[in-house]
Amino acid sequence: MVSHFSEQQRRILDFILRLSWGCGNKVAYIPHQRDFEIVGVRESHVKAHLDWLSEARVIMRENCYYQFNKDFDQWRVSRSTGYSKQKLTKIVSLNLNHNKPKLTEKENENLRNSKDIVYGKRKNSTPKLASPKERLNKILNKDIYILPEWIDKSTWEAFLEMRRKKKAIPTERAKQLLVKELGKLRSEGHNPNEVLNQSIMRNYTGVFPLKGGQGGAHWANPRSIPKSGEYTDPDDL
Repeated sequence: MVSHFSEQQRRILDFILRLSWGCGNKVAYIPHQRDFEIVGVRESHVKAHLDWLSEARVIMRENCYYQFNKDFDQWRVSRSTGYSKQKLTKIVSLNLNHNKPKLTEKENENLRNSKDIVYGKRKNSTPKLASPKERLNKILNKDIYILPEWIDKSTWEAFLEMRRKKKAIPTERAKQLLVKELGKLRSEGHNPNEVLNQSIMRNYTGVFPLKGGQGGAHWANPRSIPKSGEYTDPDDL
């Protein structure tokens, strides 16, 4: 509820929830991955989402069996904007302990009347649905790669947005290689988040040592890897 999941990830979680705790069991049995199409997730996308949820330690799975990890502190998922543990605890306490103020007779009457209006006389207009192509693009553009803790998510997303505008959208494999390269630069003493900011500022589609960084090494061309001794200041170039 307070974690940042995509729409399809949430559908998958709701399905597992319904078939486990919703059926009085700790474990859900789902015979085939294509069964997730019941909740509107295409079979071709299910594996990627399940891998993400498993690596993020949200669910545990063994063959056709799925179970939630109830130790929520282990979840490697960012919180939704505005999340506050103190506020959530307070509101849950109000409802759990029946400390909320009681409805007045007038409020009860208004609720009954609004129910009759919504489900009876009034016709609610149906919002226009997105086309299949728009829904597919939304899925493909969604970043499902799990970042290491030393990479700031907002900086990473800004870098990906810059690449999208340049029509150089990275594949999942490309993201893995970028993170691997960032790890290499990090081991050489470069701040990976500053490396990403440098690429954003200079419109680089790759990641390169910081200008004026360790050893004074600079890149002559961000699209190619220069040989030893051939480093050049991009501004001079």
